Amino acid sequence: MSRTVAGPEAGEWPSRFFRRVRGRVDPTGNPVASHPVAHREPDPDLLALLRVVRPRLEEVVALEAAAIRGTIDMYRDESMVSDEKLAMSLRSSTVRVIDYLEFGGVPDLSVAYQLGRARAAMGVPLSEVLRGYRVAFAAFWEWMLGVARESGERAVGALIDAVGRIWEVNDEYSTSTTLGYRDEKTDQTVALDRRRSALVAGLIDGTLGDQQTTWEIGQLLEMPYGGAFLVVVAEIPQTDVAALPHLEGVLRGYDIKSAWLSQYDREVGIVHRNRTHTAASVLELIEANATSRVGVSPEYTRLDRTSRGAKFASIALEALPAGSTGVKQLPDTPLGELVLSHPDTTRRFVRRVLGGILAMPDDDRSTLLSTAQVWLEAHGSAAEAGRVLYCHENTVRYRMRRVEERLGISLDDPFKHAEFAAAIEAIQLFPDLSKVRLDAERDG
Repeated sequence: MSRTVAGPEAGEWPSRFFRRVRGRVDPTGNPVASHPVAHREPDPDLLALLRVVRPRLEEVVALEAAAIRGTIDMYRDESMVSDEKLAMSLRSSTVRVIDYLEFGGVPDLSVAYQLGRARAAMGVPLSEVLRGYRVAFAAFWEWMLGVARESGERAVGALIDAVGRIWEVNDEYSTSTTLGYRDEKTDQTVALDRRRSALVAGLIDGTLGDQQTTWEIGQLLEMPYGGAFLVVVAEIPQTDVAALPHLEGVLRGYDIKSAWLSQYDREVGIVHRNRTHTAASVLELIEANATSRVGVSPEYTRLDRTSRGAKFASIALEALPAGSTGVKQLPDTPLGELVLSHPDTTRRFVRRVLGGILAMPDDDRSTLLSTAQVWLEAHGSAAEAGRVLYCHENTVRYRMRRVEERLGISLDDPFKHAEFAAAIEAIQLFPDLSKVRLDAERDG
């Protein structure tokens, strides 16, 4: 006997009657689907079929599990998903589909959502999870059709009339599973980012103590204990502007590992340079992404030296003019180590040695300091310094005599020459030290 039934009452739910609301949750936090509220009389033939189906639930669950195990390689490994857990999830999902077909209403998607979270926590790829759904639903449909044929033509007709609802709920289940999977992955990412940030902070501050070895921290940050490392400190120019936008992703694209810490005014990162890249090429990548002042430490070879590198990077940043955009890297020299370890002592030293020049007006002070730097780099050659400064060598000699007069020293004295060279190098490394001019004036 043929059956001709149409419309929502027959289980055909056109898209205009079926609306999915993403983000809607029940009191427990699980997502729920949103179907139209419409009165629907149960189909007696479908109800009769479902009464036959329910007692045979374990039969279809076994068929679904066998189909998944036989089709998807990953599920063949019972250590990944045990028989018990697989059967439990299939049983819960199948019961809810049968309940929906019998009672209507809003399908319960909590099991699908929690399954998505569980599989994400286990590390099962989302594509394989969704493929498992497709395989299981296909097995469910084939089995249901077989049971309907055993029951007669009316049962087959009732099941065919309900096919739209069956695949719609399958779509809802897949969507909910995907949502659960992504929520779990998001939570994992947030937790990992927090953990990585805490480890980076500990390495930078040197406050990890004995809680974990640096080697263990390197493993968590996916970095070796030894290698070529840099600390990058970037000033955040505005609250809504990234200091180094996309740099972490850019470095990752070159297989350069990095770990970052966000502070209220700075971004701080530890960068591990692999053997396929030079220090210069890494600096070029940093410069290409800079939107503000960026300080970079000298390279260091052990992760437990990060705290020292962070101090170098911070001083390098402060050495750049406020409001500028650029990258500055400080060399690792004995004098640089002295400045890092004893900044106040170094400042007093520079003031005592160069006080007579630092007290001069800005233009005169700048001229004599820049001339002295070039003269020292030229190993005291006025002719070579003149070529660099684009002036006559006699001009260089004149300026250096003014230096001696202002400081009251003779640069022929090896001890005074050494002090002078150290003070000039300190200012060259850390230009902020030249800002002691007012202090020099006060000291007379």
